[in-house]
Amino acid sequence: MNNQTFKKYFLLSVIALGAGVIYKVAYMKEAFYAAMLAGFNITNTQLGTISSIYGTVALISYFPGGILADKVSYKKLLAFSFLSSGVLSLWCSTMPSYGTVKLIFGLFGITTILTYWSAFVKTIRSLGSDEEQGRMFGLAEGIRGISGLIASFIVMGILEIATSEIGGMQGTLIFYGVIYIVVGIVTMIMLPNPEKDETTENSLNFSNVIKVMKLKGTWLVCALVFCWYMVYTTTSYAVPYLTNVFGVSSIALSTLSIIRAYGIGILAAPVAGFVGDKIGSCSKALAWASIVGFAMMVAYLVTPTDPKYVMIPMALTLLFSFVVFAARGIYFSPMAEAGIPLALTGAASGLISVLGYLPDMFIFNVMGSWLDNYPGAQGFHYIFILAAVFLILATLIGFYIYRYGKKLKSQKASAVAK
Repeated sequence: MNNQTFKKYFLLSVIALGAGVIYKVAYMKEAFYAAMLAGFNITNTQLGTISSIYGTVALISYFPGGILADKVSYKKLLAFSFLSSGVLSLWCSTMPSYGTVKLIFGLFGITTILTYWSAFVKTIRSLGSDEEQGRMFGLAEGIRGISGLIASFIVMGILEIATSEIGGMQGTLIFYGVIYIVVGIVTMIMLPNPEKDETTENSLNFSNVIKVMKLKGTWLVCALVFCWYMVYTTTSYAVPYLTNVFGVSSIALSTLSIIRAYGIGILAAPVAGFVGDKIGSCSKALAWASIVGFAMMVAYLVTPTDPKYVMIPMALTLLFSFVVFAARGIYFSPMAEAGIPLALTGAASGLISVLGYLPDMFIFNVMGSWLDNYPGAQGFHYIFILAAVFLILATLIGFYIYRYGKKLKSQKASAVAK
């Protein structure tokens, strides 16, 4: 491994390790729900309001964040995101008033999305050539998983020695605040300045937005991400399916969940990235993954709901999780293949994120109503059918991007030959 290659993967590791923890505080209610109620002296409704404030600011921030990433050095944006998130985490650890907590989480929407997300995507893309996009995004997703796993174990240690749940939450906030600040400093020191043609630091304008919206590739990748994100949302119902329909014990489910979240989550994306680069097309790899995923959905639907067949859906849950985590790790990588220039990556990723993640706004209500109105296996089967439909669409879009990418390469080669 030469010095340039080592530097590339070292920088990828630093950036991805930071990405694995930057959202931990914003979603801390998943681990500290009761502690947040007691520590901030708030109600369930008020905690829901805090989460809604973060989600709303985050959603609004995706698009302008993309424009920002194309106009401001991503080194500066990433450093600012981590340093400011660190300050916000330490501020939050002081157990401020409800109004202040709302302000803090609103600001988190800015520091983790507006100044961070598109800059992160653009940085990962810039580290590799067009032929390395799969492994860059795949490795980044895998390293994010490792980082999150390590941080979770450290937090478990903090909770173990804490004298109360509130004290454990405060210790966790301080821990993440320090980590964010350290990563911000490392980013400032270690991350090189982008090339001039990658970022233009001048007054913000919407010319890049217009350029991105005119690109066919933008809408193709957007459709691909939307389909796969729809499929991803259905995976959260795989474990409840095993519980409610097959009566699987909580111990077995805990083991399954750990394997699914950490073992599979860490390995799947890097494998997908290297496979995509090996066959020369991440969109083609995603299309084949869609076909495999569709076959698994059919298997879910035709497997009898008798408990004696429980090993089949348990195996399918792990295998399907591998396919979905693999796709999730690389579904932004076809941007190069679809003809989106590196200089427009920020604006493109912003638009793709806004539209691609739209299912968060409605799909859980839809699937929840199915489970309420169609008890037993029927409601879950409707969810699996929904996943199957979007897997078919993802297959068609993936193969279309593959053909479109080949056409663009051919046109480029012809232009060079002339």
